[in-house]
Amino acid sequence: MTIVQLVFAEGARFAAAPLAGKAAFIGVFVALLVWLLLLPPRLIDEQGQRCPWWRNVRFWAVVVTLAQIWVYFYWG
Repeated sequence: MTIVQLVFAEGARFAAAPLAGKAAFIGVFVALLVWLLLLPPRLIDEQGQRCPWWRNVRFWAVVVTLAQIWVYFYWG
């Protein structure tokens, strides 16, 4: 297959998924992302100390949520 055929085949596969179902799954994760970003820090860390990014629970929750949004958008 040529690259053009692969692009068109991928586009057809992407368009085959029901749009409403895909939007519903992505919408759930977008709502979760907004909630994670607006969540007060006092509800995450009881001690009130700032920790490095690699130990930050909110950071990793946002990364996982963005990964889920991408997965449902691409393969949904």
